[in-house]
Amino acid sequence: MTESNDAPRLDKLAYELELAKQAEQQAKDHRLTIEQQLCEFVGVKDEGSYSVKGDYYKVTTVSGFTRTVDVEKWQALKNQIPANIAEKVVRTKLEVDTRQLKSLRGLDPTHYNLVAEAITTKPKKVAVKYERLEVQ
Repeated sequence: MTESNDAPRLDKLAYELELAKQAEQQAKDHRLTIEQQLCEFVGVKDEGSYSVKGDYYKVTTVSGFTRTVDVEKWQALKNQIPANIAEKVVRTKLEVDTRQLKSLRGLDPTHYNLVAEAITTKPKKVAVKYERLEVQ
């Protein structure tokens, strides 16, 4: 860790970030409590949406499930299902192996440039972390 000549400014900003994150968590907890109360009032389907209108608001609850595929099990049984059904029920998702892509860039720039034509790269939001230091 590098030391800064402007440590008081750094500490002030980190403290403000800490307070903001605490306020954000409190606001999130409050929002979740209200959402739970609305779910109890409006009702929730196992899967799908349900709406209730008041005088000033229409509140809709939407619920569902996250479904994932066990790749090994799917590979073992997909041939038992007609191909036209299997292809519609379980899709193949292409994704980039970032580690391999970066490695390819250094090892084989020609092929990297070809692959890179098919990949869109966008910057992520910069993450800022803070840690409270214990003063001794």
